[in-house]
Amino acid sequence: MDDNEELTPKQTRVIPFLLAAPSIEEGCKRARVGKATVYGWLKQEAFRNALDGRRTELVDLAFETLKASVSKATETLVKHLESAKETISIRAAESIIEFTQKALEHEELERRIEALEAKLIQQAGNYRKGTREQQQARLKELRLDPVGEQKIL
Repeated sequence: MDDNEELTPKQTRVIPFLLAAPSIEEGCKRARVGKATVYGWLKQEAFRNALDGRRTELVDLAFETLKASVSKATETLVKHLESAKETISIRAAESIIEFTQKALEHEELERRIEALEAKLIQQAGNYRKGTREQQQARLKELRLDPVGEQKIL
């Protein structure tokens, strides 16, 4: 099969088995297809693209399902704050605090990244202005090499 051709019906049938199995070998067993055949298909761009595309669809669907359940999970935790069993209410409180802390950290990181990106854009504009010496000094200040790759500190 050429890389530009469509998948065969057999290849299309095998993809769900490969995605559901913990390993390629297990997926081959479940689909009743030889490992050598599947490894050969994995060398074909069309098959790899189809497999990757289906994997991405599954991950996206899983994330959407999780996001839809966050509100209900939060309500459940809040409800258990009032539990008669002390261990349950403590665990619910700890979970709420932990999730809130992570959300705040995430928001802070997003804010800091946006600020850094804005500063880099501004400084890149300034870099284009000025003498060669000024440009070199700005690069050192940013800890960037002349190609624009960030140096590891």
